[in-house]
Formats: sequence, structure tokens, C-alpha cells
Amino acid sequence: MNPEQLYTLAAQYLEIMEQKGSDALSDEQHTLLAFVYLDNEVQDGGFVQLLASGWGSYIFDNPVADSLRRWRVKAVPKVLDKVKPLYQKFGEQIEQLAEDGTQIADLRARFPDFEEWDGEFYDCVDDDFALIGEYVAANLAKFQAA
Repeated sequence: MNPEQLYTLAAQYLEIMEQKGSDALSDEQHTLLAFVYLDNEVQDGGFVQLLASGWGSYIFDNPVADSLRRWRVKAVPKVLDKVKPLYQKFGEQIEQLAEDGTQIADLRARFPDFEEWDGEFYDCVDDDFALIGEYVAANLAKFQAA
């Protein structure tokens, strides 16, 4: 499956979550949703944007990295492992500043520790997207929207 197809699946999962709650999704579906939103936010504005958008808890307080490893995805989980301590240190502060109206560019300037990991993510995400697409295609029944 290509990234566009994975994004389409994730959009369906988000609708299901909004209608039926998060328990309506399987662990596999949650992992795919988390990966797609991780990609969307980091590609748009780095990990700072991910945190400012409120997705930090969904990514870092859940076993997303471990689940991706079970899918034989290795590079992005390594990046997540490196970013998690930064999330734990700065996540609440970034979220609060964003809620108070601080612009992403200003947040990125204020929290430059994330930049190295943004670059690492950009370097590996395409290869990992391909691995995820293969995993989803090989296990499609686990990913069908309810």
C-alpha cells in the first residue's frame, strides 16, 4: 500500500474514533493512525508541531515505537526513542504555548533541540512508509475499518 492509501485508512480510523471512541479501534489500527499523524505533523512543522498540535501523548505515552518494531520498522522507532525524553521535558510547555497562540516558527526557535530529530525523521520516513505499506497489505484484515 502506498502512503496515500495509508492516509485514507487513517482518516477512516479518525472518523470511527470520533463516532465510537478510541476503543473501537484495534491496536494495529491505532498504530497506523499514530504513524500517519506523526508523519503529517512532523513533515509540516517538525516534532514541535506534533507536540503543539496535541499529538504528543498519543505518540509518546502509547507503545507506538514498540508496535512499529513488531512490524519490522526500525528507523522511525529509533527516532521516537530519542525524541521521547524531549517530549517528557518540553511537551506540556509546548502544548500550553501553542494553546496560548504562540506560532510554530516561534516554538521551533524556542525549542531547537528537536531539529536534529526532525532531520533524522525526514531521512528515514520514506523507507519506513514502504515497510508499513507492505505490512498493512500483508495483514489487511487487521486494518479493515469497522
